[in-house]
Amino acid sequence: MALLRTRLFYCTGRENLIADALLGEVVYRSRLGGGLDVWAVPRPDSRQKAAVLYIDCGSVDLHLRARNSGEVQTTPAGTAHFLEHRLFAKPYGDITEQISRLGGDVNASTSFTSTVFSLTCIEHFAAHLDLLFELALDLHILPAGVVQEREIIDREIQISCDDPEWVGFLHGLEGLYQHGPLAWDMAGTRESIEQIDEDTLTRCHEVFYRPEYMGLYLCGDFDVEATYAAVESALLKYSWPRSAWDRVERPVVLPTPQPCGALSLPVSRPYTLLFFGDDKAGQSGRDLLLRELALELALDIALGPASDFFAAHYEDGLIDGDAFGAEVHAEPTFCFCTVGGYTQQSERLGEEIGAALASLDERVVAADLGRAKRKAYGLLLRAWEQAEDVVDMLCSAAVSGAAPSVYFAVHEQVGVGEILEVLESCLSPAHQSAMQIVPTGRAE
Repeated sequence: MALLRTRLFYCTGRENLIADALLGEVVYRSRLGGGLDVWAVPRPDSRQKAAVLYIDCGSVDLHLRARNSGEVQTTPAGTAHFLEHRLFAKPYGDITEQISRLGGDVNASTSFTSTVFSLTCIEHFAAHLDLLFELALDLHILPAGVVQEREIIDREIQISCDDPEWVGFLHGLEGLYQHGPLAWDMAGTRESIEQIDEDTLTRCHEVFYRPEYMGLYLCGDFDVEATYAAVESALLKYSWPRSAWDRVERPVVLPTPQPCGALSLPVSRPYTLLFFGDDKAGQSGRDLLLRELALELALDIALGPASDFFAAHYEDGLIDGDAFGAEVHAEPTFCFCTVGGYTQQSERLGEEIGAALASLDERVVAADLGRAKRKAYGLLLRAWEQAEDVVDMLCSAAVSGAAPSVYFAVHEQVGVGEILEVLESCLSPAHQSAMQIVPTGRAE
């Protein structure tokens, strides 16, 4: 495992150089423009350039505190997502068209804890970055635009109500976390978006869209110093006066699992999703990434394509091999796993998943851990080849409070003990909830 070791290098000046011993690449880090956290991986001869602009504001960030009085104001569910949508509208039209004319592509998404603007291009990187900052920082809100956006998002919400996987995900989170923001649709509800107005959007933009709550992650063929200069020049166009409101820090959310629930929808096949809440939520940095990897390895050993569970139940038709899987959602304030897919035998699937996880003892884990780690490390190396995946990884590491090198280091450090620990504190019946989506008329 010596080849997998990572090293952390520091240089003088504003830049930190972080290199992986195996890959031999360097990551530059700096603080620019009033506190903007910038991570850059220059990659000579790379055809594609990629950038992610991260905003530390997501669907769970619903509370603002008045600086003078301490009064806490609650904003409507879906505000962060609504704001993300409206930022694309500029006085001259949709900024996407400006980026497309330069040859670039841009996208945006809102998660529980972040809003992310992703950019890819081949040429004119500085000009694209200038437009990326304009997209996020230049807010134009008109009443007519709010009404129009409300109609668009309302249609999105209605469409998502017919998606069994999304409905199962949200209802399962409700079973795991009860009625907190983690169980709410990022887009809000039809009722909550009616409450979002120009003042709400402007206030949230003033509070969250500031350099100290932003990160910029870059990969491609560019000169680091010239790109830093372009970023600082772009930021000079904007000002951030002190807002009368400030953010309220997110609490750590621990699971309180409830029994399995069922919901009927007009679908042709039942869909079952199991949820496992982590009692050890609240970690960050290396500890968080190590725990995330331990959970992923445990699920792969028990339920992955190379497992006895998968072979037996793909053969007998209990699972649909293409639609069955597991995911780990690990952030500093919460951590949970989902497992499931389409099946005609919901109850049996839950029982077999539980039995497979319970069967992982020290002997079984030790026998398969090497294979699972090689697979995970190979996937990581392949992801590092693509500029788009690199910037996502830089962003994820920074949000977790870790250096990118830790992603590689934890593969060497995780062992049988870490796997057995997560099986006890997360992947066990005491931490489990579940949601079944059944065809209309079959719900209990």
